[in-house]
Amino acid sequence: MNKRVISLISLCALIGVNATSFAFDASKMGGDVEVGFKVKDYEEGGASRTFREGNVSLTLKPNKDKGLAFKFGFADRVYNESKDSSKNKKEQSREMSEFYIENLYTFGKLMFRPEIGLKYTDFHNDDKKLDSAKEYRFYPKFTYTFNRNWSLYSRGFVAYTELKDPWKNGDKYGYKHRLEGGARYTFNRKHALSIAYADETSGVNKFDYDVDGSQIRFRYHYSPTRNLKFVPFYFKSIDGERVSTTGVKKEVSRDKLGMNTHYNITKDLQAIVMFNYEWRDDNTDKGGDGNKNNFFYSSGLKYSF
Repeated sequence: MNKRVISLISLCALIGVNATSFAFDASKMGGDVEVGFKVKDYEEGGASRTFREGNVSLTLKPNKDKGLAFKFGFADRVYNESKDSSKNKKEQSREMSEFYIENLYTFGKLMFRPEIGLKYTDFHNDDKKLDSAKEYRFYPKFTYTFNRNWSLYSRGFVAYTELKDPWKNGDKYGYKHRLEGGARYTFNRKHALSIAYADETSGVNKFDYDVDGSQIRFRYHYSPTRNLKFVPFYFKSIDGERVSTTGVKKEVSRDKLGMNTHYNITKDLQAIVMFNYEWRDDNTDKGGDGNKNNFFYSSGLKYSF
């Protein structure tokens, strides 16, 4: 049997997808398509840096009334760097492809929505001469609702990573996670507040160090109408460090302030906008204290069917 078929069957078995979930009925099929772009501007080590990204994603549900979903995503990101001299300009890019399988289980007040899949990155003109990277991700998402006001939730992923680095130390393998767990209090239909703890670690990346960090995250959910929602947020760094391959440790800090906006243009079409400002101190040795004054903006359109 083809190895790809075996891998797909294994993924389905891991999150409990059974054969009846694949029963096809075009009238019951649903999903959504989303297109968007992202922009980030920042400075590091005396250089101005930007990235621009265009992305598209597709979610397909064999039965829109069931929890099983197949997710596909593609993004093309271009990095530009320039210093004071016009001769010192660099450009690099990467293409990112993703595929995930998601399912939904309900146990009383607990809603468990596991998701598993692969993210593949193809590097071009990378400053570290990287070739490609793979992340085998698992999202242990859940929501536990105590009552109409209080709920607990978890989001984020854990991953096994592979980094193809043919020019330096060969291929690298390791562990990575970005996890968030928190509580949400809903005052009424218009107002809600959530507070969460987030933790991030990455032992395999394009730099010669491991990254660890944690934050307390505050979000305020405000819906003035049923078609419009604002979510201002503030993420406060409480701990973070970089550890080089030689064992040298440096403290890092990343605080973020921003807002997400969702607007239902029609019952099937939604506009999504996010922007944030990040105070980031990575204590690098590139002539500065690290990334600072980061501005990030993204927008997209999501069509549901």
